Amino acid sequence: MVPITPPTPTRKRPSITWLFFQKPSDPKASHIRCSACPALIAYGGTTTGIIGHLKNRHFEIYQQLEKRMKMDDIVEEEESDASDVLARSFATGLIPFRFSENPEFRKFVKIVSNGRITMPNGRKIKNSIQKQAVNHLEMISKKVQNVRKFTILTDGYTNLKRDFHFYVLHIAFVNELFEREILFCSIRTVPKGDAISIGSAICTMLAEIGLKISDCTAFATDAGSPLVSLAKNHQIERVHCSCHFFDLIIKDFAKVKAIQKIQEKAQEFARYLAKHREDKKRLKTMSMENGIEEPVPLPLPETRWAGIYNILKNFLAHYATLKELSTLQRFILKPEQIELMEHTVQLLKPLHDAIMQLERDSSFASEVLPTIQWVKNKISSPTTTTTLSGKMKQIFDSRTKMMYSNRRLLCSCLLDHRFAYNLDILASWEWELAENYLKLYDKTEITAHKPPPTIPRDDTLDSFFLSSAGKKQIDDLNTDLTSYKALMGSNRPSTSSPLAFWASNQNNFPFLAPIAAELLSTPASAATCERTFSRCSDFLHQPKRNRASVETLNSLLTVSEMARSQRQAANVFDSDDDEVTEEEETEFSVWREESEEIPAEIPHETESEERDQAQIPAEFEEEGGESG
Repeated sequence: MVPITPPTPTRKRPSITWLFFQKPSDPKASHIRCSACPALIAYGGTTTGIIGHLKNRHFEIYQQLEKRMKMDDIVEEEESDASDVLARSFATGLIPFRFSENPEFRKFVKIVSNGRITMPNGRKIKNSIQKQAVNHLEMISKKVQNVRKFTILTDGYTNLKRDFHFYVLHIAFVNELFEREILFCSIRTVPKGDAISIGSAICTMLAEIGLKISDCTAFATDAGSPLVSLAKNHQIERVHCSCHFFDLIIKDFAKVKAIQKIQEKAQEFARYLAKHREDKKRLKTMSMENGIEEPVPLPLPETRWAGIYNILKNFLAHYATLKELSTLQRFILKPEQIELMEHTVQLLKPLHDAIMQLERDSSFASEVLPTIQWVKNKISSPTTTTTLSGKMKQIFDSRTKMMYSNRRLLCSCLLDHRFAYNLDILASWEWELAENYLKLYDKTEITAHKPPPTIPRDDTLDSFFLSSAGKKQIDDLNTDLTSYKALMGSNRPSTSSPLAFWASNQNNFPFLAPIAAELLSTPASAATCERTFSRCSDFLHQPKRNRASVETLNSLLTVSEMARSQRQAANVFDSDDDEVTEEEETEFSVWREESEEIPAEIPHETESEERDQAQIPAEFEEEGGESG
């Protein structure tokens, strides 16, 4: 008789609460203290009040914990298919397929698995990756089947050495629970970087997951001419990626002649360290002994946001150590040059901090204008009033005009309870303009818009009640706006997330809530696309990948980005999965210098209409050269 195997007991899913809070040793404890604020929360053995506190006071943390719980479930499911997990490791680890046929590696797998796992060959690894790329699209299709309004996040990447041009597509939307999701969809090659080719690629990628570009309500992109034209041709609103916007200000400022000179000094030092590792090691060791923890200066790529700020700041951090090393004496600067560098770092710091804040996937387009105002206040501070700061303010003001004229930014700021009607952010007339713009988004059809029924004229009691009903104020967008403005002026909620506010108030503002869901789907930047490009560089700079077809690279990048997104969702406290180490950055910099003269990557931001609207003031041209 064959023994019956008892069923595997189902593991009880732990409460989301204890991923963040310290569980009391006493199960009968009446209260526990919040880990994120001073609040004391009722416990008594039940987590209902604790979860309610998380949702109302720390909604972003709650969302991250939810993602982490979902990721744990995904990981458990994936563990059942070891071959797919193995194939994914080849994609994320940048390992050539043929390594699976390495005799020592196959022997290793056989030993650790006790012969239970048969190592697949390179072709099977490749087929598995292609299958997972297809499965990813099917999973996304199911997830977005009821989505009708979404934001497209896209950007282009060009590698001339490999003749490889592609665009990446992410979409962002707010689901029925008023939670925003940003999903990686796909990567597609384009024959050239014009609006028609890009539009065709995006339409193809959307069709693969069952979406249409006509349902897209906004683009979040940089200022590249093809992307500007694409949005205009399809009559879709476009939000300029705020990180790219601030980086353009920094690059404009860096064209001032005096700034160019000190930047060249810092870049020369960084290139030297990249090639002379012993000097770099000595500098780093001595600096650490002096309590300096900042990384040493590195020759960062031009596409790195706020690169000049980082290289100048790190140069200053290690300058005292530099002066002690005999081999680095030629990099010592004059006192006035150091003073200029310190002042430049002081002026650039607010812009760098703004980029760090807005590049998060949890950012909202509603945060762009308040951040611009915050930066303006910082660079206009009396403590920074100099000739150089005056030039910075002129460049800043010339760039920011177009942002304040963006209808979507104004309206999303109005629908963010943290900023609405705040006169330190926008003037009264600008808030009124936003209210008028908001009416253009009102597509709701409510029976209340119909004229009241005809009431017969008699003196009966029934007639009195019917007549009163007919005179009732008709609810519409204006009524919602009036109530919303009153709430903001009398008792502004303290909820940390705008979506958490609308999730709990959608019934109170039935006309505003769907508009808020549409507008708040747009993040403040397209930084998630830039993080995808980090992986692209890793793949395309590998000599052993020089025979991979475009289709194979597409599958590799899709699976790699899919895995990165899953890891990012699982990691609550460290979302930057593509952070580059110092050593990796140095290796990359040396490779770039020793490579051919053709640039490996070219940005897609030339001849932008927005660039034409924000020229550097004429008096700077003589000092800083052409404005581009």
